[in-house]
Amino acid sequence: MKLEKESLDHLKQLLDKTEESFDGLSARWDELQPKQEFFVKISEDFHLGFVFGKIEDRFVTNFYSKYGRSMTDDEYQQFWKICRKFVRDLHKKYDMFYFQE
Repeated sequence: MKLEKESLDHLKQLLDKTEESFDGLSARWDELQPKQEFFVKISEDFHLGFVFGKIEDRFVTNFYSKYGRSMTDDEYQQFWKICRKFVRDLHKKYDMFYFQE
């Protein structure tokens, strides 16, 4: 079972809002990194954590309230793959971050 168009549209809205937040994060990171206020290895895990911290609960809750059920494994996998692609696209846009393969 695949995610329906309405769910995919909602996910797109959440990802768009997340990218706006990521713009702010990257600006703050540029300010903090030279001062060495944080020592964090920016990696795929950091990116995925940021994205999931922003949207996973909202998306899953919305899905459950709309359909009255949890996502199937296939639907959740599709959700995960869309988020991973989003993270990889963010990396290309913000190449100041180290992206660990």
